[in-house]
Amino acid sequence: MVISNSERLYIHYQKLFLKLDHITTAKKLHLQYDKNQIHIPLFNRPFTINRHTADVTSPLYKNCDYYSEKLLILHHLYFHKSDAQNSGNMVPFHNIHECADFDPAYQKSTIIPFAAYFNRKTDLLKERVIEMGGQITSYGDVSFTVNAFPLIPLQFIFWDGDEEFSANANILFDKNIAQFIHPESIPVLANVGTKFLMTDN
Repeated sequence: MVISNSERLYIHYQKLFLKLDHITTAKKLHLQYDKNQIHIPLFNRPFTINRHTADVTSPLYKNCDYYSEKLLILHHLYFHKSDAQNSGNMVPFHNIHECADFDPAYQKSTIIPFAAYFNRKTDLLKERVIEMGGQITSYGDVSFTVNAFPLIPLQFIFWDGDEEFSANANILFDKNIAQFIHPESIPVLANVGTKFLMTDN
């Protein structure tokens, strides 16, 4: 049986998760837990990780792979720093020191498709924001803040297109986001958030 790279990484981080102090981790990251599971909302969607097997599951996924989501959860649990603190200073992706080199790929895979999808669909975007549990703010044509994880806020700003200009968008992150998740997971986190917004619940 051939194992994909995503599956290999998943198994690797499952093993690392099992070595963590689960209660300390859950408390630090503001996650609910019991003796068997840690409950982890990802953009307001329910996920759990089994404390004995490290299996990440969600009632929203039945017969499909969702390794991006699973790995985001494991990276958040494993890579957060014990003294992690949000700065309150929201910055664009290219201003995060650890992420600047990924900006061209991030724009192509996340920002451009997101802006194009919601072109002339601001009402739909607002509906999806409410479904995701986001809070509408007052920038651009539609803007909102939503928690990817309880301690990882993202701010989306969308400018609608017209006859002259194409729709445009941006996502702001807390300057200290890399204290809460591996830097390489930050563009994946934004990509998963936009895909959730572009998908019927």
